[in-house]
Amino acid sequence: MALGFEWFVARRYVFSRKRNRLTGVIANISVAGITIGVAALIVVIAVMTGFQDILKEKILSANPHVVVERLGGPFVEFAKVQSRIQKKAEKEGFLIEEIYPFVSQQGLVISSSGEAGVILKGLPFEMARRMKTLRIISGRLTSETEPPPVLLGKRLAERLGVSVGDRVRFLLPRGRVTPLGLMPRFSTLKVVGIFETGLYDFDLSLALVPLPVAQKIGGLGAGVTGLEIKLRDPFKAHDLARKLSAALGYPYYVVDWQTLNRSLFSALKLEKTGMFVVLTLIVVVAAFNIVAALVMLVSEKRPDIALLKVLGATERIILRVFLLSGILLGAIGTSLGLGLGLALCAFLSRYPVIKLPSDVYPVDYLPVRVEASDVVIIVISALVLTLLAALFPARQAAKLPPAEVLRHG
Repeated sequence: MALGFEWFVARRYVFSRKRNRLTGVIANISVAGITIGVAALIVVIAVMTGFQDILKEKILSANPHVVVERLGGPFVEFAKVQSRIQKKAEKEGFLIEEIYPFVSQQGLVISSSGEAGVILKGLPFEMARRMKTLRIISGRLTSETEPPPVLLGKRLAERLGVSVGDRVRFLLPRGRVTPLGLMPRFSTLKVVGIFETGLYDFDLSLALVPLPVAQKIGGLGAGVTGLEIKLRDPFKAHDLARKLSAALGYPYYVVDWQTLNRSLFSALKLEKTGMFVVLTLIVVVAAFNIVAALVMLVSEKRPDIALLKVLGATERIILRVFLLSGILLGAIGTSLGLGLGLALCAFLSRYPVIKLPSDVYPVDYLPVRVEASDVVIIVISALVLTLLAALFPARQAAKLPPAEVLRHG
């Protein structure tokens, strides 16, 4: 007997209208459970993937891909180091889009309405103009003002209660020594623009000034904090950072965006894995229903099984018949769940009906991205679980003694 026979019998058993009503109800419940489980898995994993992609996009747009800093002293020779970096990257085949000096210092911004701790970042303003996620929502980028200009994040401006044209004071914790002792270093700045990046922490704690202004405020002279590098392919940043670290050596420190945000993406990956495991339990519960449905089906088909064995069917054939019955139920539920999950993802992508609070999430609506690899893993997991669920009742059916069944009717 070929596999076609087992498949024919399995289909007759699963779709038979003469089967016990309770067996049919339990089978339908198991199919519905697998459908819901697979659909939930696809939607939730697609949302988690969407969040990961949005965060990567925001981080890559608002941050440099590689940062080079100098340890143990002012970074004055940055022009020479910049030239060495460009030659090394060209030699190794890395395509650098931008490389520029920056100054970063923490301090306190004070207005007439309040104060807030900030990171004051100085960089060439032409670089700020090219930042894709730096959206100026009020004012404009200009460096020709008196007092010196500053751009504030939207949330930071709201906390300080300032708008374009107002003045703020920046307090640097590292003061200057005077005959009267250590005095704080104050600088008056004029708000020329308010920006929004979409990242709540950035909009709440970042202030941008031209590079010469940041150098003057920090008393750095011609020095800078470091060099920022942006690559054509940001996912090669780790390799470039490793090669630059070996080439530059001490006292230079090289770090890439993947290392800086490792804890964030590790947490997201762990959360995605955790959600997959938790939601797979829905499929596991549905698989238990398949066990119940097949056990009842075996009990109902005992005379048929005995007759098949008398006619020459081996235990292996009976085992395959009920394994295929369980797989068929699982395949129906998985197919329905796959269709439902993909349809929900398509709907959520086209019609963003679920609005998210912008002060918590980097996007206004639920992001959805379906990856083929995730869908394949979900489908295979569901089918494997149904196969394992069908093993026990299939083995029980295969071991039924035909003589005893026929004797007791």
